[in-house]
Amino acid sequence: MKTAQSNSADLTSPRILLSGDNDRTTALLHDSLTDEGFQVQLASGYRDLEILWQQRRHPMILLEVSGPQSVEAAVHTALSLKRQDPQQFVGYLADPVLHTSGLAGDAIFPRTPDQLASALRRHFGN
Repeated sequence: MKTAQSNSADLTSPRILLSGDNDRTTALLHDSLTDEGFQVQLASGYRDLEILWQQRRHPMILLEVSGPQSVEAAVHTALSLKRQDPQQFVGYLADPVLHTSGLAGDAIFPRTPDQLASALRRHFGN
């Protein structure tokens, strides 16, 4: 069944560039989304994300934010990307407690792998 899901995700989802402040969590999310058929490139941190983005633009950027201590760095990265390309989609992967912490971007998605895959499918379906 994952094969059918993978094929449908490949046809409807853009390339995603994923990064975060927690290497273990972002690696888990990368593997989970890849297993679900999403085209995901992993950057080892926010700084590496900007370098990879300069080399090859991705229609969607996702920044994993593990806690309040990471909000400022994630927002700084998002604003830097938006200054260079205002049309760039930048979304956050954050727990509900961080939704009102000042994250400035295009969307906030859940950090849990199953909920994230479902939320991205809904997003791409729109």
